Amino acid sequence: MRRFVEWDQLEVRINGEKVNALVQSFHIAQSGIEKLEIRFENGLMRVGGSVRKFISVPFEVQINEIAASGRTVRIPLHSVSAFGVIPIPKFLFGLMRDRLPAELVRYEEPSTLVFSLDRFLPKFVDAEIQRVWIIDGGLDVILGRGGADLPFATEEKDGGDSNRG
Repeated sequence: MRRFVEWDQLEVRINGEKVNALVQSFHIAQSGIEKLEIRFENGLMRVGGSVRKFISVPFEVQINEIAASGRTVRIPLHSVSAFGVIPIPKFLFGLMRDRLPAELVRYEEPSTLVFSLDRFLPKFVDAEIQRVWIIDGGLDVILGRGGADLPFATEEKDGGDSNRG
């Protein structure tokens, strides 16, 4: 279906500070996570924080790739450590599956977080992700063919989407 605005390719940057603010806005206490911070360095994303299991255990996850295909983003988790030096075996990642906010992310073996673009885009925007680069201070995202309508033109009276199929 034709859109009001269409593009063949679009490059956007995602601000790392805003990502951190978004992460902090989610209630993470029920997961046992006390603190969570994401740092973006050229080619490396570091997720650090602490989780409470009898005592507060600091952890760090290093992410050096983000795989994008269509409307799905997969983030393989590499180099996970506790207390800065103790490697955490990958089989333990599965234990966190039920602690993730289901409305945002799901877990797949082997140790991969999966996000759907549908959660982050307004209903009147249709786009596919071609590539995601980790850059200093955030992410650089290449969107493939897509488009958008005016917000009021795509929503039905009941709030449903009349154009997304």
